[in-house]
Amino acid sequence: MKKTNIDSPFYRTMGKIGDLLFANLLWLVCCLPIVTAGASTLGLFTVVNKMAAKEDYTVHTDFFKAFKRDFKQSTALWLVLLLAGFAALTGLRTATAQDTPSTGILAAASFLLLVLAGCCGSWGFALLARFTYSGVLPVLADSGRMTLANLLPTVGNLAFLAWFPLLAKAAPAWFVYLLPLWLLIGGAGSALGMASLMRPAFAQLEKAGRKEEEPEEEPDTEDSVQ
Repeated sequence: MKKTNIDSPFYRTMGKIGDLLFANLLWLVCCLPIVTAGASTLGLFTVVNKMAAKEDYTVHTDFFKAFKRDFKQSTALWLVLLLAGFAALTGLRTATAQDTPSTGILAAASFLLLVLAGCCGSWGFALLARFTYSGVLPVLADSGRMTLANLLPTVGNLAFLAWFPLLAKAAPAWFVYLLPLWLLIGGAGSALGMASLMRPAFAQLEKAGRKEEEPEEEPDTEDSVQ
């Protein structure tokens, strides 16, 4: 009887799909208390960053280690992004409900704020998952720099963030059909796509000597990835 080759491309691919399903489940469950969504997203990006870098990882261990390690920073980042997103959406709704000369300016400013929140969110959580930070302000500063220095990956990140909400608006029937699949793997799959797009930029930072995230017991940390 022929032995099963568990190292074959098929079994490796199925293993990664299983890991994404598990990571997506952890992410959704830990996002349920809205205040923990930032730490949950950080845990997810910690896992997919290692997958994109082809490093060894254990989904639940790496997820919860990051969740606990940088809970304060990730929660602060999440609250900043949540506030920016709320302000942007409120501005867009106000602009569409009114017909005044300033409506176009309000709509444009609100849209730019929403895009900025998406850019800083995608880069911010990925950076915080990979590198050591002492606070949220250095994360936001670095995410802004990485956004401007890596425009093509940034556009890809926005596409991964926006495609499902836009689908709900443009094609509600397809949104309903795909919702179960998204709940199974959509969040983790999108995060892995973003991590893969950002991987070359992160590889350059690491090659230049930037430190990766260190264990809690080591007191020396870098404030920012310059």
